[in-house]
Amino acid sequence: MIKLAWRNIWRNSRRTGITVASVFSAVLFSILTISLSDGSWNKLMDNLLRTQVGHIEIHRQGYWEEKSIDNYMTMDAAMIEQLRTLPHITNVSPRVETFAMISSDKTTKGVGIVGIDPAQEELKSSLSQRVTRGKYLRQDDDGILLGKGLSEYLQVEVGDTVALMGQGYHGTNAIGLFPVRGIVSIIIPEMDKGFLYMTLPAAHAYINMPDGYSGMLISIDEDENQEKAFAAVQERVAGAPYDVMRWQESMESLLTQSRANKVFSKIIMFILYVIVGFGILGTVIMMTNERRHEFGVVVALGMKRQILSNVVCLELFFMTLLGACLAIAVSIPITYYFSYYPIQLTGELAEIALGYGMEPVIPTATSTYIYVNQALVILFITCLTSIYPISKILRLKVNKAIRP
Repeated sequence: MIKLAWRNIWRNSRRTGITVASVFSAVLFSILTISLSDGSWNKLMDNLLRTQVGHIEIHRQGYWEEKSIDNYMTMDAAMIEQLRTLPHITNVSPRVETFAMISSDKTTKGVGIVGIDPAQEELKSSLSQRVTRGKYLRQDDDGILLGKGLSEYLQVEVGDTVALMGQGYHGTNAIGLFPVRGIVSIIIPEMDKGFLYMTLPAAHAYINMPDGYSGMLISIDEDENQEKAFAAVQERVAGAPYDVMRWQESMESLLTQSRANKVFSKIIMFILYVIVGFGILGTVIMMTNERRHEFGVVVALGMKRQILSNVVCLELFFMTLLGACLAIAVSIPITYYFSYYPIQLTGELAEIALGYGMEPVIPTATSTYIYVNQALVILFITCLTSIYPISKILRLKVNKAIRP
């Protein structure tokens, strides 16, 4: 039957070409749609995990409910180094995050302060590559990096001095003068217009709390190793008054939004599959009606209807498999190309992307399941459409079918 089915699909190359083209376009469009959707989400999460959160975070118990300096954690350098040696952990970036009023000669504004270890932050987010003017911070630097938008608002440049005034540990006044070492371009517009960076020693001196941290942001090597790394961190800090969190907990609101978006995407894909299914069904109906006389002749010559049905199903399977394989072969270089050279957004689309905290680019995802799942779905749809020719063959009236 397999040999007969393979020969049959090439007896009418035009009909085969139409069916294969229908499957090819359906699979290709599905793969590109899912690839772009997953690529955008992955890019957003990569930006967040590199700049704002960690795969795993450590905070003092109660800090997440009330983010104040009085709820900062303390951790000695030895413990931090021990965390860096745990398996699957690539980076431990201590943070001091607080708020203050910043003043220049021209104006005043409320800003977020991020105290960082310059070396560890460079490994985490490559912050130095975003410095557009001036220079990156040294380990013992007493200066600051201003967001580009913030520097424009304050009308300050590299070398100018700004004043910071806020609240320190246990209600003390936090006041200081800081020279501007560099201007940094931050992807997220709100951060670019309202954040500054300083070294951990400078931040500790400013808030009057040595060895105090708002949290530890921990990066891992591979996503699938998150649970192993999480268990290792929990074991290392067991008994200390710390909360250990996965990024899924710290970014719960974003995940909720992502689930809603995925539900919407599934609805769109379902509509697409319905359209694709009717398109494939149309070609199957055309093929079945064109071959009505052929079916009648072979049944009259003695071929059992069940065997004929199996042959037709194999023909559909071969044509669908051929279309799906061609679509995958074409989509792989396309998706891999745009994963390395993402589509650049401009104009209003770029502004919308920046408003959501995303780089104005759309990369594609290249996970294996994207190619396999779409091909399997189309194969399943084709199997459903095979019900039509099978029912026609089983109810075929030979005396009418063999008439010219």
